[in-house]
Amino acid sequence: MQMTRTELFDLIWSAPMGAVAARYGLTGNGLAKICDRLDIPRPPRSHWTRSASTRDPRPKLPPAPIGLSETFALGQRQTRQSPGTRTRMSAEERRQHLMDTASQLALKEGLSAVTIREVARLAGISETQVHNCFGGRTELLAALARREIATQESQRRRRIARGTNHQTRVMLSTIGYLHEAARRGPLLQMLLRTSEVRDALKPERAVQSDAARAPILQQLVGQGKMDLQSARASTAALTAVSLKAGGIVASRRAPFAMVEEICLTVVMAGAASDESLAAGAD
Repeated sequence: MQMTRTELFDLIWSAPMGAVAARYGLTGNGLAKICDRLDIPRPPRSHWTRSASTRDPRPKLPPAPIGLSETFALGQRQTRQSPGTRTRMSAEERRQHLMDTASQLALKEGLSAVTIREVARLAGISETQVHNCFGGRTELLAALARREIATQESQRRRRIARGTNHQTRVMLSTIGYLHEAARRGPLLQMLLRTSEVRDALKPERAVQSDAARAPILQQLVGQGKMDLQSARASTAALTAVSLKAGGIVASRRAPFAMVEEICLTVVMAGAASDESLAAGAD
C-alpha cells in the first residue's frame, strides 16, 4: 500500500503501534523498524499506558533521510540511493543530468553562478562525482555549449533537407536558425561570450563552420560558374547577417517578427544575387 511518511507519522501517534501494524498485516516490531528506517519519530513504549495529560508531546516530523522519498510502499523496503537520486544513472545519463542542472542554473542566476560545487549541490551528489564526469568548470561549460550547438545544427539540417533548390534551402535554414536562436539561444549566447568556452571550442568550431559551408560553396562554384573566392566572401557575409540577427533575437533586443523579416530580406536577396552571378558566368 502506498503511503506518505506524514500519513504513517499521524497513524502511529493516534493509536498504539500494535494496533496500527495489525491493520496492514505487520508486527509491531516490524512497523517500528520501518519508522526507524524512514526517520519517523514514534511514541515511547509507555506512551499509551499513561493518561493523556502526562503523555510526551508529539514531536515534529523531520525531513526524509537522504536518498529516501516521502512516499513509500508500506511493507516494502526502500533501497537507499546515492544522495539526491532515486535511480542509478549510467555515466552518460549522469553527464546529461549535470548539464541540465548547469543550464537551469545559468539561465536563472547567470553563468557566474555555475560552479562545480553548486552544480553538485543542486544535483544532490558530491563534487567528486561531478569531477568524475567533467574535469572542471570549463569542461562542463564547453560540453554544454557543444550540446546546444549540436541541437541547433541538427534542427537546421532537418529543415534544409526539405528544400528542393538553393534559395528554398537558404530560406529554411535562416528561418530555422532564428527560431532556434529565440528558443535556445540565450544560453548559447551566454556560453559563447565567455572567453574560456570560446577558447575551448575555437578549433572545433572552425572545422564545423567549414563543414557547414562546404555544400553551399560547392553548389555556388559548381562547374566553374562562380569562383571560390567570391563564393566564400558571399557566404561569409550572409552568415554574418544571420548570426547577428540570431544574437538579437536571443537577447530579446528587438521583436522577433521584425528581425526575421529584415534578416530574410537581406539573406534571400544575397542568395538570389549569388545565383544571378553564377548564371551570368555561363
